[in-house]
Amino acid sequence: MTAEQTAKVEALCRRYLDAIERGGPADFDALFAEDATATSPLSGPQPAGVFYRNVLRITSDRSTVLRNVLVATAGPRHVAVHFDYTRTVRGGRPGTIECVDLFELTADLDRFASVRIIYDIAPVRTDFDDK
Repeated sequence: MTAEQTAKVEALCRRYLDAIERGGPADFDALFAEDATATSPLSGPQPAGVFYRNVLRITSDRSTVLRNVLVATAGPRHVAVHFDYTRTVRGGRPGTIECVDLFELTADLDRFASVRIIYDIAPVRTDFDDK
């Protein structure tokens, strides 16, 4: 991977974290390919646009702390973003989870083709139960 490609992918990942914190649906639409999918421990696979609209609807006071961006050594189309994510779900108490989001990128490296979200749901499971 060239230095230019690495910089492009890292910038895309930083825009993703910014969208989590301050973005709206249009910001996520710009980051993800039209047919992109998102898979999370709580909701399973679904269209990325549907997933992020739901996240924006049920959470507030979102913030992230980037730990690392890890670009695959086998090629530039795979990247992982390791970060801490603090948010409030449906007006409850703020909670922080450590996340690793695994992305496949489009061939031109301009957008995300898919994301698999990985985190331990045990500490935050009650945020979603019976709501």
